[in-house]
Amino acid sequence: MKKGNEFLMALPQVIGVGQGFKETGGATTSQKAILVLVKRKIPLEQLQKHQLVPKTLNGMVTDVIEVGDMKAYSVENPEVSIQSYTGRMRPAAPGVSIGHYLITAGTFGAVVYDRKDGQPLILSNNHVLANSSNGRDTRAKIGDLILQPGAIDGGVKPEDGIARLKKYVALNEYPRRNNVDCALAQPLNTGLIVPEILGIGKVQGTITAQVGMNVKKTGRTTGLTTGKIRAVNVTLNVGYGSGRTLRFENQILTTNISSGGDSGSLVMEENNRAVGLLFAGSDQATLLNPIQKVLSLLNVKF
Repeated sequence: MKKGNEFLMALPQVIGVGQGFKETGGATTSQKAILVLVKRKIPLEQLQKHQLVPKTLNGMVTDVIEVGDMKAYSVENPEVSIQSYTGRMRPAAPGVSIGHYLITAGTFGAVVYDRKDGQPLILSNNHVLANSSNGRDTRAKIGDLILQPGAIDGGVKPEDGIARLKKYVALNEYPRRNNVDCALAQPLNTGLIVPEILGIGKVQGTITAQVGMNVKKTGRTTGLTTGKIRAVNVTLNVGYGSGRTLRFENQILTTNISSGGDSGSLVMEENNRAVGLLFAGSDQATLLNPIQKVLSLLNVKF
C-alpha cells in the first residue's frame, strides 16, 4: 500500500491519499476504495496519459475526491467568528480562543493530564501554542507565554497570559513526514482552566476513527459543528504559509467542520469519546491527527 501511495502522491494534481468508501453523485457507497485527494478535479482531456489516476490500484478501486486547498488553520479573517468563543474567559474552557503570543489565535482543545504527575495541561496544536516550530528555529521556546484570548482576539501580553508553553512535537520539514501537530501549555495556576468543553461537556475516553463515524467539535471560529469521517490512514500535503508545505501520514479526513482559527479543537464521536485533534482544512474538508498518537507522543491522558 505504501508503494501505491508514493506512486499516487507523485502525480502532479494529487495532494493526498486515504482509505474510505467510493462516493457517487455526492453519496457514499459501501464499496471500499483508495481515495485520491486533489485540490480541484481536472477534466480528463486536460491531463496527459501518465498523469491519470489508475481506475484500480493493488486490487482496489480508486476514487478521486476534491478537497480544496488544505492548510493549517490559523485565523485569516477575525470578523468571521462567534463572539462568545473569542473573548476572555476565566476559568477558560476548551473551545475558546488561545495562542502563543506571536500567533493570531487557535483553539484551546482540551484539558489533559501528565502521566507522571497528574498535572492538568492545555492541549492544542504546535502551530497554535508553539508558533509552528520545527524545534531548531527561533519560532518558540519552552516557557513562552500563551494568551487567552489569542492576540487577534484582543489578547495582550502579559495581562491575558493564561499558561506557558510546556512541550511540543516538532514539525518535520518536507520531505520528512509528520504524524501530529500538537503541543501542551501549563496553566499559570490550575484554577485558570476547567475540563468541560463548551457545548459538549467532559471527554469520555478515546476511540479509533472509522469511516462513516459521526463527529463533533467546538472551536474558536465556528463553535459547535458536526460531520462525518470520510477517510482514514490519510497521507496529505498541508500548507503552513509562506510557501511552507509539510507532509502528514496516518491522518483522519472528515467533512468540513471547521474554519481558520478552529485548529486545536478536540474532535469527538457522539458519546464524547475523542477521535482526533483538528489541525488543518479547507472549505471542503477537515484534517485531524489521531488522538491516540497525540496522547502517546505528549505522554498525557484525559
